[in-house]
Amino acid sequence: MKYSYEDGSLSINLEEELDMKSCKVLRTIIDGYIMKYQPKKFIIDLSNVRFMDSSGIGLIVGRYNLIKFMDSKMVILNPTNSIKRVLELSNIANNIEMRSVEYEEKK
Repeated sequence: MKYSYEDGSLSINLEEELDMKSCKVLRTIIDGYIMKYQPKKFIIDLSNVRFMDSSGIGLIVGRYNLIKFMDSKMVILNPTNSIKRVLELSNIANNIEMRSVEYEEKK
């Protein structure tokens, strides 16, 4: 996992599978960064995540709830097609913006 903070935007680049084992550790680390920086925009980059189970969904929903409580915005960047489908089926996509790098480059 890598992170960066700039101009009110906290970006987390996840590089591991989002399963029960990894999510337990990631949850604590990510929440620490969120509480430290209190970002106006929180971006989770899933470019390098190839597998996500229900623990990964829980990780994303939990961070969304924290960001929403802080009156901030959350973006999921670069989900694979299969992860995007899982997020859409779980209705997360209705509340969290999802976009690809191509969108970012056109701005």
